[in-house]
Amino acid sequence: MIFLDIYKISCNRFWVHRLNLCLIVKFCPSITNPGPTPAQNSLSVYYQNIQGLIPFSYLGNEHPILNDSKIFELHCYLHRKYPDIVILNETWLKSSILDNEILPQDKYKTFRLDRCNETHPFDENNTKRFRKNGGGVLIGISNQLSVSVKTIPLKCKAEFLAVEIVFENKTKIIVATCYRVGTLGSINAEEITNALRKLSRKKSVKKMFVIGDFNLPGINWNEGTGKTSLDNTFLNGFAECGLVQCIQEPTHIKGSILDILLSKSSDHLQNLKVETKKHTVILIIIQSHLKSTLNARDAVFRNELYIIILRLIGLI
Repeated sequence: MIFLDIYKISCNRFWVHRLNLCLIVKFCPSITNPGPTPAQNSLSVYYQNIQGLIPFSYLGNEHPILNDSKIFELHCYLHRKYPDIVILNETWLKSSILDNEILPQDKYKTFRLDRCNETHPFDENNTKRFRKNGGGVLIGISNQLSVSVKTIPLKCKAEFLAVEIVFENKTKIIVATCYRVGTLGSINAEEITNALRKLSRKKSVKKMFVIGDFNLPGINWNEGTGKTSLDNTFLNGFAECGLVQCIQEPTHIKGSILDILLSKSSDHLQNLKVETKKHTVILIIIQSHLKSTLNARDAVFRNELYIIILRLIGLI
């Protein structure tokens, strides 16, 4: 009698699972059709100001736990879209957290710059500007790309991370990210602009893209003017490096453009789309010559965030 009951339960579970699968396929047909394979001349780049991959209550803990919901949502997106490059700002990570806890190591090679005294030095003149915890940036490069990648040493006292990507035809591009605490002053601004100068002077590099949360709400990007001397320091530094700011719509719920994309030319952009959410997600398609079979359909990721979809063309 017991075996008969177990058999009935097993049968019921089987048909429940079959029914669930049929409903999913019927109402979400895209799950059986991952979409067209993208042309072999593009890179998909996913950027997000993640605002902490650990709970805020664990921010001061040297061995914090991860924010399971954010990790789950990030992994779900990566599993569906498999972007070639993943860029995260405000990771809040500590050295006790392994790379493969954030990005699967069989899919991505991870480059991290967690907050430390070197990237976020203590300011004796204004102790309120110093935040020991938080910050941090990350870049992940897909292992499925036929490219070589290396970190570019900058010796920068700011949260600024840059990698050089070399394609099979020896073409090189730079992808970098920077997170800047809004209360930091001229010393930090000079560190960031010096890093940009070093990168822009690399003659062997075809193109350079820098994306991140610079926290410069006072700048009017349409007019190229700032409200403070610090704003003008950044504007002058960007102009000196031949960089233009390519995002012209708000990337924060309060209407400011905090997350910016710097490039040598805005002509490489197409189809810029912004949805009003809380902070920024950006998906970039970079045209290049490489072999890739990854899915690069438009992003539909939502997590109470801004979503910006744009296309970079004419890279090579």
